[in-house]
Amino acid sequence: MIVEYKFHRNRQGNKFIPYFIKDGGYFKDGDKVVGHTVDDGSYIPETLVVLDRAALITRLTNLGWTVGIDNRLATAEEIETVVDAFISKYD
Repeated sequence: MIVEYKFHRNRQGNKFIPYFIKDGGYFKDGDKVVGHTVDDGSYIPETLVVLDRAALITRLTNLGWTVGIDNRLATAEEIETVVDAFISKYD
């Protein structure tokens, strides 16, 4: 499952990826990031926002996703390619 979440902090104030995220830290928007959840039966908070393909495309479009060494705005096709690759990473 692909979700939006926030990094957790330890007692020293260091950020870390929560235990219920197997691969995360992508597509940062403020203090929220996107990641794949674990699929081992671990507890996953119900408060997480689940994202589908359309939501990820909208997120990257609204973020002004850039590509290349010149950081140009990504085309719709480039955004779709990035999203499809991200979704299929753990399918």
